[in-house]
Amino acid sequence: MIRSCPHPTRDSRGFTLIELLVTVTIISILVGAVVISIDFRNVGKGVRETAQRTGLLMGLAADQAVYSRQQFGIRFHPESYEFYVLSENDEGESSWEIFEDNQLRFSQNSIATEFEVDISGLPIVLEELAEEIKDATDENPLKPHIIFLSNGEIIPDFRIRISDSQQEFRYEVASGEVLPITVEQMEGS
Repeated sequence: MIRSCPHPTRDSRGFTLIELLVTVTIISILVGAVVISIDFRNVGKGVRETAQRTGLLMGLAADQAVYSRQQFGIRFHPESYEFYVLSENDEGESSWEIFEDNQLRFSQNSIATEFEVDISGLPIVLEELAEEIKDATDENPLKPHIIFLSNGEIIPDFRIRISDSQQEFRYEVASGEVLPITVEQMEGS
């Protein structure tokens, strides 16, 4: 005689409420740990890419100066830069003009970066381009901070520090002894 049990067996009941709560809690903890460890904006990568792009563009400007037999330059601002070319007017006078080019130009990525510039060991106070244009005169025109000469030289010695607004990630683009332009991550970042 088979006796029927008033309660269903363990196999037919499914999950208990406690088992479901424990499973949901474990999944929540794992998802929380993953979210905390992910930097959604990826600030470090953005600062590194800006530093590498700046170094590569400066190298491109140096190469273009040699190949075109013109003098190029770069001028920095707190959050950007632009390239210059030395041009002659009809009277034979030379002046620096902003170089309009699709390759040699600052390209803003999603991460706001800040620039600090030392020229020959001295820090330079950087201003926004609009302010500099407003203050520029014929006696005191805008000039690049760094010049790429047509003979291949880059003058003067420079150090450009590129960082995020929190100064967590910092890179340095500098004149080098072996390579003309070096890009390195700064210690402590």
